[in-house]
Amino acid sequence: MINLKRFLQVVFVLAFCFCFSGIVSAHTMWLNVTDYNPKIFSHPKYAPKPRAKSVIYFGWGHKYPVDGFFGDKYLGDFFLIKTDGSKKVLEPGKGGFKAVEIIMKKEGGYIAAATVKPAFAGYVKGKKDFFERRYAQYAKAIINTGEVLGNPFSKPIGHKLEIIPLVNPGKLKLGDWFEFKVLLDGKSAKRVKVHACSLFSFTGESFDVSTDNNGKAKIRVLHYYGPWMVKAVMKLPPSGEFKNKCQELSYTATITFAVP
Repeated sequence: MINLKRFLQVVFVLAFCFCFSGIVSAHTMWLNVTDYNPKIFSHPKYAPKPRAKSVIYFGWGHKYPVDGFFGDKYLGDFFLIKTDGSKKVLEPGKGGFKAVEIIMKKEGGYIAAATVKPAFAGYVKGKKDFFERRYAQYAKAIINTGEVLGNPFSKPIGHKLEIIPLVNPGKLKLGDWFEFKVLLDGKSAKRVKVHACSLFSFTGESFDVSTDNNGKAKIRVLHYYGPWMVKAVMKLPPSGEFKNKCQELSYTATITFAVP
C-alpha cells in the first residue's frame, strides 16, 4: 500500500523546487519516481521475501517536478519493463498525480514508461477540421535497483520519439557527462532541441543543447545530485494522412533519472 500521507508530503516539498523548462510549448507529461535507486531489502514481518519498492507519479505542465494534475483522458500506455525485458501493464492510481507503487523482486534495471494519446490541438480560424498541430508524447523513468551491471537502458523500447541513455545514469558522479541519443522511429534524430534540468538546482540552472548529426548529445553533472529530467521536442511538417489535417506534427519525449 502507498503511504499516501508521506507521498503528499514529498510532493508538497518538491513543489517549491521548480525547474523551469527552456522549451516553451504546450503541456508536457513526464514520470517522477520517489526512489530511482532503491535497494532490495527484507524484514521478517514486513518483507519476508526480498524486494524493493518505489512510487511512480505523473508530472504534467511546464514546471518540473510537479505543476498540474494529469487528466485521465490524456493517458495512453503505462507500463513497467522489468529486468528480463518483459512488460507489465501498470494501473494508474486515483487522483491527479496517479501515484502507483511498484514492487521489484530482483536487482537490475527497470524502465517505467507512459504515453499521451495522440490528438489534434488548436483549430485554425477559417478552416474546417484543420488544426495547428497533431501531438504525441512519450515518457520514461530510469530505475536502478540494487547492483546494476553495465547499461541495461541502451535498448529502445519502441516509442516514436525516444531518448536513449548511452551511459547508465545511475552510475554518474559529479563532473561526469551524461551522454544520450534521440531516436525518431528508431533512427537517429539530428538537430533536435533538448532541455535538461536538475531538481535540486535552486538557482534554476539548466541546459539547452541540440543533438548532432548522429542524434547524440550530452550534458554535464556539474553541481547537483538527485533527480534530473531531459526533454526533447521535435516538430515536423505534416505528411501522409495528416497533410490536410494540421500545420505541423509535434513530438515530445522525456526521460527522468537520478544521480546517486
